[in-house]
Amino acid sequence: MIKMKKRTIGIIPARYASTRLPGKPLVDIKGKSLIQRVYEAVSQSQALDRIIIATDDERIAEECKTFNAEFVMTPSELPSGTDRVKFAYDELNENAEIIVNIQGDEPLLFGEIIDKMLAGFAERNADVATLIKKINSYDDLDDPSVVKVALGTNNLAAYFSRTAIPYLRDIEKNQRLEAYDYFKHIGIYAYKLEALEKFFKLPVSKLESAEKLEQLRLLESGALYYCAETDAELIGVDTPEDVIKVAKFF
Repeated sequence: MIKMKKRTIGIIPARYASTRLPGKPLVDIKGKSLIQRVYEAVSQSQALDRIIIATDDERIAEECKTFNAEFVMTPSELPSGTDRVKFAYDELNENAEIIVNIQGDEPLLFGEIIDKMLAGFAERNADVATLIKKINSYDDLDDPSVVKVALGTNNLAAYFSRTAIPYLRDIEKNQRLEAYDYFKHIGIYAYKLEALEKFFKLPVSKLESAEKLEQLRLLESGALYYCAETDAELIGVDTPEDVIKVAKFF
């Protein structure tokens, strides 16, 4: 059994409004809501001491009650999932030293994946842990919505970008994946409490503003991001087509 030495909690931000899929947390996936699927997948974790859903909508709160999930109400005007996580943490009067921000639209993010990430995090002197996966298609490599990460030593992130990094100067464009291992970033974060608090004390950084990637705020300030590799096929639910894809797994 994996047990963290430091108290570790998972918070799942679940916002009702969604441009491409309104009411996304309540969408049905084989007889269960998306938020229930995510909660049940995460609940398989042996490393998390507590799991909370942070929502801005009473309809999602009522849904949480049907499967006995703990939840916290948050303001709807909060600008990001990270803001929702921090607000929920402060409301809980918790003393956790590690806070895991778990995306509310990742129903295939099972507990074992989180546990492996946290186990690696515990062995390193990093401020934040996150997930990465090897890129195997040129569509992903060249898609700016697929965030890439360049790795330094000990699986620490050197940089996150929407472009394919590093640039391979002497390699043909259609041979890049054969010549180099590129990785995409999966947006789950395990923060040490000090790192989460620092995130909100810092102003939006130049790199963050340029790339529209919030993780660059801490990285630019010198924070260390440990990147745990996974080969799991994760599908974030953003569109009705994604719902169909995910349903096949259940």
